[in-house]
Amino acid sequence: MRRWLAGKLPARQKRVLSVGCGSGELERDLERLGFAVTGIDVSHVMLQTAARRGLRRLVEADARLLPFSAASFDAVFFPESIGYFELEEVMPEARRVLRKAGRLIITAYPPDFESDSIYKKRSLAEISRPLAACGFRVIEQRSLTVKRNAVIEVASEKDSELLYVMAR
Repeated sequence: MRRWLAGKLPARQKRVLSVGCGSGELERDLERLGFAVTGIDVSHVMLQTAARRGLRRLVEADARLLPFSAASFDAVFFPESIGYFELEEVMPEARRVLRKAGRLIITAYPPDFESDSIYKKRSLAEISRPLAACGFRVIEQRSLTVKRNAVIEVASEKDSELLYVMAR
């Protein structure tokens, strides 16, 4: 899955913001592939774990008020973290820090997937509508199942384990 996601990032543009980076597993792998990843999270404990994994650019911050200059990232990534946010509150900031030709990438749990009780599960349509309202144009969306060595697109969100959205 991590290699598949890395392939969705801009090849020549390397500055990535990971919103809700948690323990930093994905971010560590992206750094190994040559991306300059900045991870943010509101959890100090999760950021400490990410630091132990070797991540250097970590910021304890709220996604509703990102402490970065405008147009400072080539990609903004929400790795299964979007369910902890109100989209209308975080997308304006994601738009602000994203460069003009940058990519917004979201992975999220589908509505029928079991997760913790505070995670807001949304359909692809429920993710895409607020993006458009904030000026993003969805260019790709998929329902996925993840196997050990493969990411497989499935026909319906009901059969998926993960939703994927890319916007500009």
